Amino acid sequence: MTTGAISAGAIAGALLRFWLQRWLNISALTPLGTLLANLSGAFLLGLVLPLISSTAHPNWFALLTAGFCGSFTTFSALTMELFEMARVQAWTRAALYSFGTLGLGLICFIGGYYLGTWLSGKA
Repeated sequence: MTTGAISAGAIAGALLRFWLQRWLNISALTPLGTLLANLSGAFLLGLVLPLISSTAHPNWFALLTAGFCGSFTTFSALTMELFEMARVQAWTRAALYSFGTLGLGLICFIGGYYLGTWLSGKA
């Protein structure tokens, strides 16, 4: 049952990321869709953890965290895009993208976590 829940979430997350990348990635050097997927996925994971980690059925938790957020966010696309930036020697862009993704991702996760904690009444 948990495997099915993770699979369903993964399908939804991967499809949404695919469409975001097709819609917003101007080029390998301007991956706005990937950035949006990674940042919003980090925020969503932070939000979900305090809201449902102790109250939701484990299958729903697995669907949203490992399934949806796990496939919606993408380390492989990030590394491919960074490689392309390095290949064409767009070093400043690569540095901004990598540090921006990690730094902003952490900020998004923390913001989601604190919002989820506040919404759940655990603050």
